[in-house]
Amino acid sequence: GEFYTPRAVTDFMAKTIKPQLGEKVADFACGTGGFLTSWLNELSKQVVTAEDQQEYATSIYGIEKKPFPYTLCITNMLLHDIDVPMVYHENSLLRDVLDYTEEDQFDVVLMNPPYGGHEKTEVKNHFPADLASSETADLFMSVIMYRLKQDGRAAVILPDGFLFGTDNAKIAIKKKLLSEFNLHTIIRMPHSVFAPYTSITTNI
Repeated sequence: GEFYTPRAVTDFMAKTIKPQLGEKVADFACGTGGFLTSWLNELSKQVVTAEDQQEYATSIYGIEKKPFPYTLCITNMLLHDIDVPMVYHENSLLRDVLDYTEEDQFDVVLMNPPYGGHEKTEVKNHFPADLASSETADLFMSVIMYRLKQDGRAAVILPDGFLFGTDNAKIAIKKKLLSEFNLHTIIRMPHSVFAPYTSITTNI
């Protein structure tokens, strides 16, 4: 499924995360670039000099697996004065998370990862055994934790299944989230946010 995040939600999350010039934001399943666009709109208010413009233009990083949304995302970035968008056509889950170094980490992650999907065994092999869930949202949460800088910030949309699921991988991922990160806020979103595409209850 492709459930695009409403602009009001991406704008709210970008505003809450308080972008700063010099920071880099990532979306590892960026679709048409809604979160990246909201980030750029928020960050553009700080652009004054040519150096600021350069930092603005190099502040985004996106990955999208599907060809059509990827093409739309590139177009979207060009329309926002990003001449060379750092947006890549690949699958974020096909790299071993333990291979990520500090150079692969970002100041901010803004995401609505795909959920409800199930990944094949070869995808799960890229994750430590205790975190190897078959649910895509869980795997993306692990990617976020491994790719967020020390003292970085993230705002992520996740389904109820992540919060309340009780299988071993979900429990391990939540334990890592609560013990190694500062989980600040959970916002319950109304049912209507992704209607009529899905009735799954979601949270930020």
